[in-house]
Amino acid sequence: MSALASILLTAAGELAVPVIRKLLNESIGNAGGDITGKVIDIIAAKAGVTPDRLPDVPAPDLQDAIVAAEPEAADILIKHVESQRLINEAVKAELDKGGPTWTWGWRPGWMWLLAFVWLYALILRPLANAAFGAAIEAVDLTILMTLTGVFTGLYMGGHTAKSIISGLRRHPYD
Repeated sequence: MSALASILLTAAGELAVPVIRKLLNESIGNAGGDITGKVIDIIAAKAGVTPDRLPDVPAPDLQDAIVAAEPEAADILIKHVESQRLINEAVKAELDKGGPTWTWGWRPGWMWLLAFVWLYALILRPLANAAFGAAIEAVDLTILMTLTGVFTGLYMGGHTAKSIISGLRRHPYD
């Protein structure tokens, strides 16, 4: 696809189509490849061929297809930018929740604690025993699995249980 993109980029470079030129340069982050593929598909549709047949299209027809695809490429870029803006707002809202740290901090704290205890139980303790000839006692994996299950239930099921209970409390005619 990069050879095809370079052919289209060369053709777009001769025209006044800045959006397509920018998209084909893949200068918009990780989504650039996906968006570039969409733009190439649009150009191919405008040229009346499949994307793999674009190199065979005569230069004047290819340039006409690129100019015709410019408005749709701009729409794709606008949609991408809008989705990024919404993602940024969601992340910012999550970070700006405010309130006491314990209201949200228990989840990452427990995640890190459980991750360390599992790492210790399955990797660090056996490695230390083997390397140093130590006899460090093992953590009971049944207890560790129960603790992990309880945390997962609270973390994933807390809001679900709260919704069910509040739904049961409501009168059907409220």
